[in-house]
Amino acid sequence: MDTALRIARQVVPTYRALGGLAFAYGQGSVFTGFTADSDVDIVLVWDRDGPPAPSDRPVEKLHTGRGVPVTFHQPGFVLDRLDIGGFQVDVSHKTRRVFDGWASDVRSGRGWEGVEYPTPLYAIAGFAYGTLLADGAGTGAEVRSQLSTFPPALVERSRSVLAEELPSYDRDLATCARRGDGWLFHDLLSKVMRHALVTWFAAERRYCPHPKWLHHWVARFGMDPAIAGLERGLWAPPVSLARRRELFLAMADRILQLPVARGGPVAGRPT
Repeated sequence: MDTALRIARQVVPTYRALGGLAFAYGQGSVFTGFTADSDVDIVLVWDRDGPPAPSDRPVEKLHTGRGVPVTFHQPGFVLDRLDIGGFQVDVSHKTRRVFDGWASDVRSGRGWEGVEYPTPLYAIAGFAYGTLLADGAGTGAEVRSQLSTFPPALVERSRSVLAEELPSYDRDLATCARRGDGWLFHDLLSKVMRHALVTWFAAERRYCPHPKWLHHWVARFGMDPAIAGLERGLWAPPVSLARRRELFLAMADRILQLPVARGGPVAGRPT
């Protein structure tokens, strides 16, 4: 993390000089301390109509490593990929309007149901458990303070959706297991597994992060060990499709039996 902070001290002020930066934060496995062997992920949130134009962004000034920097500027995906001293650095750009939309979705219990990039709930988790790097007007701290009270709507809606959809998924998974349709089985399981994990994290008053490094997050937050054991058992070979279905159903049932949190502060303290 020391390396990530050192790089951030180079990157953030250089972009901030363009004007209109609301706040910046670091997210991902390096900033959370899970590994030192990954890219350095920095998010810049701009208080302007759109992110700075590619020609204005200081990629050439910051890039000191091999190759050439790569710049993306597409609807919903604005990113600069740099090499700084041998480390890959991804600098992504979002506007306040987009970021505030994510926060609003999550507070209303939404932003996790479908596959989209970025998934609002994962994005908010990245911010809530990341490192605030710059916050001149205190906007980032204000949003983080709002997120420190876990939204009851996320707890209740995730639980309701999982409970309602589980019988249908159970039947479809059983049919796939009986026929040996492994591809379809895992496609269905992936969808309902996401919903189960969101429900689990929400029941423990945690914003569900991106599933990468899932076991590290579960350990860091001290989450229910019985559910964690069932989740790990799903992937321990050799596991038949029928047995995988049984383990998932046991996991989902236990999640639905967790006490329903009624808001209040987020458990623990964001890192």
